[in-house]
Amino acid sequence: MLAWRTHATWGQRLYLPVVAGGLPLLAFRVFSWLMSWRDHPVKAGRSAQKALDRLNVVVTVPVYNEDPALLDRCLYALVNQSRPPQRVDVVDDGSKLDYTSVRDHWEGTWPGGLRVSWHRQVNQGKRRAHAVTFATSPEADIFVTVDSDTTLEHRALEEGLKPFRRRQVMSVAGIELGFNAYVNFLTRLETTLQLFSQAVVGSTWSVMGDMYTNRGPFALYRAAMVREIIPLYRDETFFGRRVILGDDSLLSLCGSGRGKSVQQLSAFGLTMFPETLGHHMRQRIRWARGRAVRNFWRLRYYPLRSYIWWYTTIGIYSFLVALSILAVVIATWPASAPAAAHTLLAFYAWGCVNQLRVLCFRRSDESWLDRTFLVVLRPISGLWASVVLSRLVRAYGTLTLLRQGWTTRQQGAELTFEPAHEEAAA
Repeated sequence: MLAWRTHATWGQRLYLPVVAGGLPLLAFRVFSWLMSWRDHPVKAGRSAQKALDRLNVVVTVPVYNEDPALLDRCLYALVNQSRPPQRVDVVDDGSKLDYTSVRDHWEGTWPGGLRVSWHRQVNQGKRRAHAVTFATSPEADIFVTVDSDTTLEHRALEEGLKPFRRRQVMSVAGIELGFNAYVNFLTRLETTLQLFSQAVVGSTWSVMGDMYTNRGPFALYRAAMVREIIPLYRDETFFGRRVILGDDSLLSLCGSGRGKSVQQLSAFGLTMFPETLGHHMRQRIRWARGRAVRNFWRLRYYPLRSYIWWYTTIGIYSFLVALSILAVVIATWPASAPAAAHTLLAFYAWGCVNQLRVLCFRRSDESWLDRTFLVVLRPISGLWASVVLSRLVRAYGTLTLLRQGWTTRQQGAELTFEPAHEEAAA
């Protein structure tokens, strides 16, 4: 060690402390992975199921420049649920597209008493579209948010309601799968990212009863809790600017503040993943801006004993450590090349081990080769997430967090319904 200190360069001397700084991150990730195995779907006995069946469920579907065929598919799935809701509210947030034929077909009362209503407002953002339903549904016991490009699996609502058998549960996150998961390399990469975030990271949040954020495509909330925060949800401000993004993260934060927020591993929504790099990046920038705002509230309002406070703090610490390691590697190159190679190898091996957890999800349109490829691809997607999404995109999103608005679908639909997608997900 003395010889190393004598002959090492400044960068090499700094390298070991920086790597040592990453050890808490490794410990936290191992803890998360171990805890994730404790997450299981909630089941309901006969008496609990009867109580759940009596709940009045209202679904809100905000629409902004969505492909009419995707919206049609979304409504078809809602009307044909094994446990249908009492009402489905479609709120058109000032779209430029014509939905007349879709509206004419679905609006009205369906067998069993399910009512589909339709509203249109000038473009104000997803949160104010949700608020139209929240403020006009005094009969609702449960609010469900569903994105207009999302198709719920036949039993999604039935399964998603089961955690509400516990009175302290305020919000339930559904599981997000890609309807177009196997269209191209990018959608496969996105699939590995989303499955990992739910089966490992999200499962730990759920076990702790403390969801960092729910999935926007499909989530369920106690209506009483939502009604209390309608003014905040509609008109939240940050440094004097109205916050339009972060709808799901705000609702899950409020759910944790009132009780517990969890996910249900058996409640599935199939959404459309970006199929082009430009769409993927713009979506992630929007998420990064919403996350940056919400992290201020998490650190301010969550108690120190909460898992999410520590998760948020570790996330910020991870961001800074990763930038430091990258700077040291660049400063000491090529001397740091062996260490960088060993780090990447360890990263790849750990990524494969992590991805095994996502095999708890099984799709009827998957082959064993598809599932094997997801495990092999995970380290690559993890590297993409760590270097590009969690560092560069997050940094840009944080620096531009006051740009609160849509970054996608501004000029019209970016994804359209394809029969091949329908056949694959059947």
